[in-house]
Amino acid sequence: MVLGQVHQLIRQSFKKIVSQEPPPFVVEPAKRAMFGDFSTNIALVASKDLNENPVALAQKIVTQMEQSEVFKNISVATPGFINFTVTDEYLLEMVASIIKSPESFGRSDFGKETRVLIEFVSANPTGPLTLANGRGAFVGEAIARVLELYGCTVMREYYVNDRGTQLENLGHAILHPEDPERQYSGAYIDELRKKVKEKTEPDAGEQAGFIIMEQMIKPILKEIGIDFHQFFSEKSLYQTGVYKKTFELLKARGLTYDADGATWLSTTKFGDSEDRVLVRSDGRETYFASDIAYHSYKLQRGYHRLINVLGADHFVYSRQMNMIIEGVLRDHYMWGGKVDWVITQIVRLFEHGQEVKMSKRAGTYVPLDEVIDKVGPDVARFFFLNKSVDTHLDFNFDVATSTSAQNPVYYIQYAYARISSIFRQFSKEEEFIIPEKITITHPIERKLLLRLIQFPDLVAEIAGDLQVHKLTHYASALATDLHAFYEQLRVQGESPEVAQSRLAILKATSITIKKTLDLIGISAPSRMVRSGTEN
Repeated sequence: MVLGQVHQLIRQSFKKIVSQEPPPFVVEPAKRAMFGDFSTNIALVASKDLNENPVALAQKIVTQMEQSEVFKNISVATPGFINFTVTDEYLLEMVASIIKSPESFGRSDFGKETRVLIEFVSANPTGPLTLANGRGAFVGEAIARVLELYGCTVMREYYVNDRGTQLENLGHAILHPEDPERQYSGAYIDELRKKVKEKTEPDAGEQAGFIIMEQMIKPILKEIGIDFHQFFSEKSLYQTGVYKKTFELLKARGLTYDADGATWLSTTKFGDSEDRVLVRSDGRETYFASDIAYHSYKLQRGYHRLINVLGADHFVYSRQMNMIIEGVLRDHYMWGGKVDWVITQIVRLFEHGQEVKMSKRAGTYVPLDEVIDKVGPDVARFFFLNKSVDTHLDFNFDVATSTSAQNPVYYIQYAYARISSIFRQFSKEEEFIIPEKITITHPIERKLLLRLIQFPDLVAEIAGDLQVHKLTHYASALATDLHAFYEQLRVQGESPEVAQSRLAILKATSITIKKTLDLIGISAPSRMVRSGTEN
């Protein structure tokens, strides 16, 4: 990993100078090619605390760096950036390595000792999946795929709220269609009314929830390529005694008390704005109580990292739950793992310039399966992943259904198809063999190769920060570089040495595009049609 090597060189050099670890710093592609291939701001971020001139500190860091066969030049530029230029030999070695071992490219064993439990979607079984659920689904699956490539053992889990007030409200909506205050309505409720045979609200709600899970939720998850290892039942927490043990733990710690007929949890002791109800005055446990028991059980199952992908309405909840994990459960179970909370922001759907409103209660929301039917799973995945989870997502139907370069999915897939077309034409005349010597004859080739070698670093970076939108951005940038290569350079008509070298570069590029698309979860077609021309 070239960026990893830069980080290592900088850390080693910095520690020689000041005998301590450097502060957080960034290594990224250089803004301008004249300054090199990659650049770091280490001297800029460290100079203030060390009371040194950034340029002078940068020069000290460079003089302490060990020699590396990867870089042919390391230089300093004002106001204190350190720039690195990769050798052509390293780039070409990477081309051969990618072609010879495509399965190994980007794969590492850094995560081999890490067992990860990722919980995502976990939509209440009270209706079909929404666009918001879809965003969490695609984000969670992409995170899981990246972590698996990083070497982690990953368990995908869906937490099913198969008990409680919401199911009773669902049962009420089915049994009492005349009630204008019912919480759920719409065509799917009318269909459920024909299937549900139970006559009490709790039983009708439970039966309806089961039907929704089996006939509405699981089929769409399968259609979009998400295969959960386990659907974890909330009811099982009570049936197996997990909830009882968790409640007793909280009580033994002096964190529960009774007031107003209910049982409360003293979350204010951990910084919460107010205490939270565990058991209502009617004796029913709250969802928060169940969720504490669920996370208690998570910590007991031997995982090193817990990842929770939740919707925008769970921001406060995630803080409250984290308080309990850090304030009670971690110490009790002597758990040394890591908890990540990935909170996805809202999704808005636009068509013909107008927002299409979504409301599950009013029965007018657009379910995920309708979007999939209209744009296909590939486009849906890409669009849902193309923005950072902490920003609102506007899903534009008009762009999503376009078959032009305006559609980023088409643009990227077309890059892969173009390479496939070149190899089909070449194979008519001779077989491609990795040349013994690969040469770089044009700056566009070098730019493309620099993009390729960043893929392993990208995988490692996302395995840490879980920001999977970086995959779509990388795929788009890689496609742009490939299209520039295709438009400006030739394979046929060049000398055998140049032609074979360019084919090798294209082969490595196709492998990298395919691996990136695999992580996103979309297909890489070898043939596509554009403006009446097949590639």
